[in-house]
Order: sequence, then structure tokens, then C-alpha cells
Amino acid sequence: MNPILQDWSTITRLLPPNWEQLADKHKLLQLQYGGNKIRTASDLLRLILVNAAAELPLRQTVALVAQSGGPDVSPMRLHKKMCRAAPYLQELLCALVGEQQQFAPERWGGYEISLVDASVVSRPGSVNGDARIHTRMRLTDLRYLQVLSTGIDVGEGLWNFTPAPGELVIGDRGYCHGRGMAYAKSCGADVLIRFNHGALPVSTQSGEALDLMPILRALRTGRAHEVAVQAHYKDASNVPRTLSGRLCMLRLPKAEADKAKKRVLKEHGSAVNAQTLEMAQYLVVFTTADAQRLTAEQCLQLYRLRWQIELLFKRWKSLCGFDRMPNHRQDTIQAWLYAKLLAAVLLEKLSSLRSELSPPIDAATSIAAALETDPGALAHFHIRALADEALRRASQHRRYH
Repeated sequence: MNPILQDWSTITRLLPPNWEQLADKHKLLQLQYGGNKIRTASDLLRLILVNAAAELPLRQTVALVAQSGGPDVSPMRLHKKMCRAAPYLQELLCALVGEQQQFAPERWGGYEISLVDASVVSRPGSVNGDARIHTRMRLTDLRYLQVLSTGIDVGEGLWNFTPAPGELVIGDRGYCHGRGMAYAKSCGADVLIRFNHGALPVSTQSGEALDLMPILRALRTGRAHEVAVQAHYKDASNVPRTLSGRLCMLRLPKAEADKAKKRVLKEHGSAVNAQTLEMAQYLVVFTTADAQRLTAEQCLQLYRLRWQIELLFKRWKSLCGFDRMPNHRQDTIQAWLYAKLLAAVLLEKLSSLRSELSPPIDAATSIAAALETDPGALAHFHIRALADEALRRASQHRRYH
């Protein structure tokens, strides 16, 4: 079997250099009760990744790791470790995705483009969701810049991220908050956000009321148009503020407009108002980017690329099992989510490493052979059939991006 699939040291080489020191920093290896059988960061991380990535119960996790030569611990001991492991896994994940910021991306008007979004994850049968994952991803190479797991009570907002100077942040309607966009601006970044007329009051640059609907109705299909505006909001101290920007707008072709109307009706039902339904016929974005750097047409083209981050969440949920959270405890849910995210990022690193080898490795054949000869061989890092799908997507990424 190829070392990439069976050698734990291959996984640890992909981790940040200080991954063991971080475990000491968060006091996860200190002796608490009796004999401490989890004495190294390697043993701790291996147990956590097997539990989350292989979606095994605690009892099976500890048995499988012990069978493969790891520490023989009780399920309760692993549970107690996971209750305290969320801060460690969060810092480890941030360090891991931070390593990927060294690539020099292509530029649009001198901007580094990033996409932001959040997605709710739930246990089976959950009604309103149990946690929310916030992600900031660079567009040019589809690399993660920030990943954060929070409770369901933490909503979408640009204040959840730390945009860099010279960055252009793209987000959907959920991020159309004046305070959040002003925060990104204070970080030295600009924003490109889908306009939400109900959440962001705007006026002309001179402060006069702006009636947007007559402007939209006069648009011709396929022709981009822009209007300089002032966005009005209140800061954290409830003081009224304004933010200068532009509204870039486009009338959608009839087929796309009809689909947009159907989505709005499905989402709001009979509660939808006439203006919201009519607004669905147009693509309108708010941006603080200067018109000399990005034209209205470029802004609208860029926003259409936001779908890439939606694909990321679909991949995480369909392949990594984010919809199968194990329990109700918030501390273990956070640890489990960060372990899942860590496994997903490591998996993509593994797929990238495999594709660079010659001759290529047939991962599916190697996995099948290993399971026939030694069921415990994949206990170090077993993610079922995720490898083939990740490799296929990595190949497509190289081909089209």
C-alpha cells in the first residue's frame, strides 16, 4: 500500500511546523486524572481525526486506534479530550490554511479577490441547525484564507473575518450590512456585496432620497449601469454613519429572471412583496471599489464567480458528512466541526500531493487492497471514499482555473 494512505508521518508532514507545540499551549497533554495514556500531540490528533473523519462512535474509534498500535484509552477519556480540543483544532486549522496565502494570485484592477460565505450544519432531524461555518476563500486559486466555526446565534457579517489591505471581498445579500462593510473598509479592503434594498438604505451622493426602481426599469438587457450612492447605517454605538460606494446593476435575461422569481416565491411564499419580486429581475451589487479600478461590468462579472464558495460548502456537506453531527454538546460539536474542516483541508493537500507523483497512484485500488489485508491499516487517517472524489475535483481545478 502506498505510504500516502498508510503512513501517519505523511499526514503530520502536511501540518504546520508548530502543531505539537500548540497542543502543549492549550494544555491538552497535561496529566489530570490517573495515568495519562494520551501523552503526545500525535496520539491526540490521530484519535480525533479518526473519530471525525471516519465518522465512528467513540468506542469504535479507540478500539481501532489501539489495534493499529496507538494508545489504548477509554471512550470517556477521548470524549473529555474532545470537549477541550476545539481551541487547539481551531488554531491548528487557521495555521494550516494560513500557509496557503503565500501564492501570488492574479489581480483584477490590482485587487486580491476573496469570497465569503457561511453555512449552517445540523444533526439529523435538527430543525434550525446547530452550528455555522464561516469561510473566506481566495478566488484566484480557491484556497481557504479563514475558516471559523461558531454557534448558530452568530450571524453572517464581514466582522467575522480579517480582510487584508488591497483585498476585494465578495459576499451575498447576507453580508449587506453597512457596519460590516465599513469594518472591511477600515481594514483597508473594499467590498462587492449583493444589494439588499431592505437592509441597506441608500441615497444619492448629495444626500437626496434615491428611488431605485425607475432606474432599474429603464435598463436594457445585457447593459451594465452604475449609480454613485451613500449607504446609511448605524455603528456599534448606534451613531448614524454613511459609506460611499456604487450600485452596479444589470437586467437579467428573461429566462434567468423567471428562475430568480421562482426562487424568491419559493423562499418567501405568499409573504413576498411586489418590490422584492420585481427586484429579482435584476442583478444589483454594492461596491466600494473605485470606478477607475473596476468598471460596473467587471463588478458584475466578478460577482457571478461567487458561486465557487457555494460549491465548496456543497463538497464539504456531501463528501465530508457535515450533516451528521454526533451529539448536542456545544463544546464537542465545535471540536468535531474543526476536526472535519481539518480533515477536509488535509485531504485536499493529499490529493494535490498525489497528483504530482509519477506514475499516478490508484487510490481506490490501494484502499481496497489495504482493507482486505488489514482493516486497521487506515486507522491513522480513514475518510472512506473521499479520496477519489477529491482527486477528481483537484484535476478539474487544475484544468479550468
